[in-house]
Amino acid sequence: MDPTMGIDKETAAASFTDWWNALPPNTITIFSDGSESYDDMGKHVGYGYAIYQGQTLAATGKGAINTLSHVFDAEAIGALKGLQKALTLPSDADTERWLCIDSTSVIWCKRANASDTSQWAFLESHRLIDRHAVNIRWSPGHQGIIGNEAADELADAGAKSGIVDPGLTTQPTISGIGSIARGLARNATSDWWYKNKSTLSGGYRQWQLDYALKEPIELHLPRPTLHRLLALRSRHGDFEAYHRRFKHEDAETHCPCGKAKTPEHLVFCEISVRRFHSWPLKPTRPPTNAGEGHDYIRQLLDRPQEFERFVTTTRYFKFCNQEPNGTPDNVPPSVAPDLSPPSPLSPPLPSQPILSPSPPPPTLSPLHPEPNLRRDL
Repeated sequence: MDPTMGIDKETAAASFTDWWNALPPNTITIFSDGSESYDDMGKHVGYGYAIYQGQTLAATGKGAINTLSHVFDAEAIGALKGLQKALTLPSDADTERWLCIDSTSVIWCKRANASDTSQWAFLESHRLIDRHAVNIRWSPGHQGIIGNEAADELADAGAKSGIVDPGLTTQPTISGIGSIARGLARNATSDWWYKNKSTLSGGYRQWQLDYALKEPIELHLPRPTLHRLLALRSRHGDFEAYHRRFKHEDAETHCPCGKAKTPEHLVFCEISVRRFHSWPLKPTRPPTNAGEGHDYIRQLLDRPQEFERFVTTTRYFKFCNQEPNGTPDNVPPSVAPDLSPPSPLSPPLPSQPILSPSPPPPTLSPLHPEPNLRRDL
């Protein structure tokens, strides 16, 4: 069950306060909290708890834990320490005990399914909760609840005290060690990229792209759009400089508008400028120089979904990829003119004489493509 019961913090805090104020004197409530902070002395992590019998403060406690940990660990340990202390207070058979915790993630783990980090604290809490029929309730933080405010101050003081109880609280936690490992991995990746990006082409470096190990969001683009984006980044595509570099003598190096095909031309081409009103991330005016064009394209490359919108809105690539005869090179087969020889099995048109089957066209070697056929790179 959701610890919040689907109620907002303000409403839940008011309900909690009414409930707590009505508790009888023999009911014990244990408020706990964790703290993680940094200052000139370094990192501080600790816990605090405040125990009430009815509305009377009965006991408090605080302490630090190993700094290779996080506030989640401190909250888990603080709740356990508070419960252990509460079980030493005078009680009778009718005494109810409540753990009042402001972290819903800690509540989930106190109920069951202990997390890997600080697992020992959760498992010991499970044992005590089951044996002594301890209840758990969400007490929204920073809402003026008396017990929460007391535990919060104690946690800050405990973290800065530097006094660590003997035992498992002196040990690093999985979450703390994991943060160190992730930091080392990030630094190694950053150092590698810093050393190696200088070996890349200037055309690629100009986009100032970062290197990341996680899946790039552009991989979710449609494949034709992804092809255009990668070609733009690498400058390896249907561009004049690329065709000249690799001596593609049959390539069409100019846009139908008459300008040379360059990676930046897509924001200067008249077909794109005509649709300026619909550009995503639209600047105040269309780019008028290379610097403005470069800056706008960088924005599109940083946000692949906006690049897709630009491509769809302007239809630039459909226009610019036309062959000299005006037929786009990406027209789907269903609408392209059928230039294949008629099948000998299909009936002839009324004006056609019946022809004998024609021999199949000669097979072209992959090393010798059909002349005058433009390759879309």
